Amino acid sequence: MKASTRTVRCRAFLERLSLYIDDELSGPARRTVTLHLRGCPCCHELADSLRRTVVLCRQSGGRRLPAAVRARARARITALLAEGRPSPAKR
Repeated sequence: MKASTRTVRCRAFLERLSLYIDDELSGPARRTVTLHLRGCPCCHELADSLRRTVVLCRQSGGRRLPAAVRARARARITALLAEGRPSPAKR
């Protein structure tokens, strides 16, 4: 598979990863993500890392991150999701 095709598929996968980890995907969507994980070592590693992170966060209880940390995390996640996508004006 070409790197550009893999990148597009991986990006689509990343957008659904949290739902997958939280078991909130429908059967067909879940199977699609599972198949991707089996064939992409990089995404498989990322999913395992996210699972561990979720477990640690749940174990930490109700402690809330400081507002500045939440804002930085939100901004970084938004930037990562937007990478490689044309802006709405360019579509």
